[in-house]
Amino acid sequence: MGRLLLLPAALLAQCATTSPLETRATANSTVLAAPISFAPDESWDGIDGKWSSFTVRIGTPAQYIRTFVSFAAWQTLAVVEQGCQGASDFDACAGTRGYIFNQTASTTFENIGLYGWGIESNLGLDGNAIYGYDTVGLGGAGESGPILANTTVGGFAVEDFYLGVFGINPKPTNFTNFNEPSPSFMTQLKEQDYISSVSASYTAGAAYRDPAVLGSLTLGGYDTSKFVENDLEFTFGVDNNRDLLVGVQSINTPNANASNPVATELLPGPIYMYIDSTVSQIWLPVDACEVFEYEFGLVYDNGTELYLVNDTLHESLLEKNASITFSLAQSTTGGNTVQIELPYAAFDLTASPPYQGVTNETRYFPLRRAANSTQYTIGRTFLQEAYLTVDWEAQRFNVSQVAWDQGVQENLVAIPPFTGASTSTSPDSSGMSHTSGGLSGGAIGGIVAGIVAILVLLALLLFIFFHRRSKAAKAKAAENEKLGDVENVAVVGAGIDSNARGQEPTVFPKAELEGSSPMPPHDMESDSKRLLSSHGSRAPGTPGTNGAPSSFGGYFPNNRGSSAYSPSTPTAGEGTHSSSQSEGTGTHSSVLSPLSPSHASEADSKERQVYEMAGDMPTIKEKDGKALTEKEAMARREAIYNGVESPPQSAVALDESPEPRERRLVNPDDVVRADRLAPPEDGSFIRHRAFSFEEGRGDNKSNASSEDLYSAK
Repeated sequence: MGRLLLLPAALLAQCATTSPLETRATANSTVLAAPISFAPDESWDGIDGKWSSFTVRIGTPAQYIRTFVSFAAWQTLAVVEQGCQGASDFDACAGTRGYIFNQTASTTFENIGLYGWGIESNLGLDGNAIYGYDTVGLGGAGESGPILANTTVGGFAVEDFYLGVFGINPKPTNFTNFNEPSPSFMTQLKEQDYISSVSASYTAGAAYRDPAVLGSLTLGGYDTSKFVENDLEFTFGVDNNRDLLVGVQSINTPNANASNPVATELLPGPIYMYIDSTVSQIWLPVDACEVFEYEFGLVYDNGTELYLVNDTLHESLLEKNASITFSLAQSTTGGNTVQIELPYAAFDLTASPPYQGVTNETRYFPLRRAANSTQYTIGRTFLQEAYLTVDWEAQRFNVSQVAWDQGVQENLVAIPPFTGASTSTSPDSSGMSHTSGGLSGGAIGGIVAGIVAILVLLALLLFIFFHRRSKAAKAKAAENEKLGDVENVAVVGAGIDSNARGQEPTVFPKAELEGSSPMPPHDMESDSKRLLSSHGSRAPGTPGTNGAPSSFGGYFPNNRGSSAYSPSTPTAGEGTHSSSQSEGTGTHSSVLSPLSPSHASEADSKERQVYEMAGDMPTIKEKDGKALTEKEAMARREAIYNGVESPPQSAVALDESPEPRERRLVNPDDVVRADRLAPPEDGSFIRHRAFSFEEGRGDNKSNASSEDLYSAK
């Protein structure tokens, strides 16, 4: 395994013959601390199978709690009294759950609060715990394992984790923020020189072996007597929560036909899987589970979500005694691989209540259906036949086949601390092996200096670019101000600063057609429309905008007291003038414009002509109380807008008489229907059509309609 396992034979011999090493500094070197061999309990626990457990001492006085090893958890978790409150026999429940941790009975427990434990949520195993700081030691009564104070401890009650959990992941715990993390148990072991590096090795043990083999946990190194050596070294996955990631290229079993040497493939396609000793099952895609169902005759139980095995199927599987082989690599294709073979006995497990809702002890096959790729997990079942070694400092790990040679003596090897230099070969993401080497301090310093120089140069170039751009924008704004560029008009109504040149939105002025010049102001009547100047000046007594910029290049509605600031299109029959309004003793009005609104002053000596669109008609439909005819309206329009007065004696001259035209009165009694009159005896009554454009009618009087008009000859 490169740096972890491929140590010189001389060093292995020295470690095997000398006494446990202590950390001591010399003039030339530092001797590595000996690894810690954490002895397991001589019992098998769990409600999802028989698993080798490890005892830890928590609190003062010490309370002995049996736990399972977790490479995913970074705290020590124990069951509290609430975990057995609903049980009919509290003591029996406490015994099956690895005993109870009474936080109030510990004089050194410092309560922090209730928090979620943050592991296995992807598998739906959410839970929380009452966290605090307390002392934690390794080993049961009479054992002299190291004891660490101020270690993060959590008490839980949920049944997803039936026994306590001894977390050996070195990640710190953050209860409030990332500035004051609580170090893990493994980190404290390294800081207090109990181990030489933050590393560990583990195998779950096998109750089905004859004799049964207990689990093995080594902190700070590995035991060479426990595995078959291979040279495949894995690098950590990019996901911090799924760091022990391996590419599973194949899962196969020997062909049912003994004469056929080709193995049966159980995995439809290669996948990445996470090695996790916290859970016991193997989580595979549904299509892979269906292949297992077909090959081994498994039946999925929807109620428990388990593959339950009845007596008949169990006898058949024992007789078949098929093995299952996992082919692992750094990636899912190519590269070096390692094969881990598991006999059927490793999958022959028993579930006990209350696991997954089973009501009695039931055999089951530890295969679970994964909902997505985040659930692809290799659990404790796999680690019965696999030996896992992890170096968190170097972010590398190794998986090897367990060696079942009972006569070999324990041989512990310390993993040295990671210094940043390594000459081991490891496969990259493509599966090809490569040699990695650390950088010297000088090389790292040169790289840092180069990066800093590049950043400074980039900042200087950005400063020059934006400085030149700002100067160009200011120069353009000054030129536009001299030319009266309409695009640089400040949009006061839109909240844009008039000094922010070059930042205003582009405004397209309304296109006007050429027309006649407006009449002089002194010829306009009191209800006519007053023109607004393009200049920002303001006559005394005239409504306007105080401090308005003098560079306004268009017309803007006054709109005092109104919230309507958007330009509008005149309706048919109306001109480009808005209706006049009076204020105080004078009158004023505004001219609509497509430009954004602003309060502009009235016209001065420099008036700008108003050109009208074709077809405009005056809005005034009557004068002095009388309705205007079409000719009179046209004459009125000529007089107001073009300053052209009709001759006094012309047919279209306006009647400026102050007196209204007298209306003719008709007595209703004088109205007689002509068709009801008796025709004269002399026959002088002659019928005529009502209008000359009516269609001709026959002379036959019998066809005459009563709606026709008649008149006397």
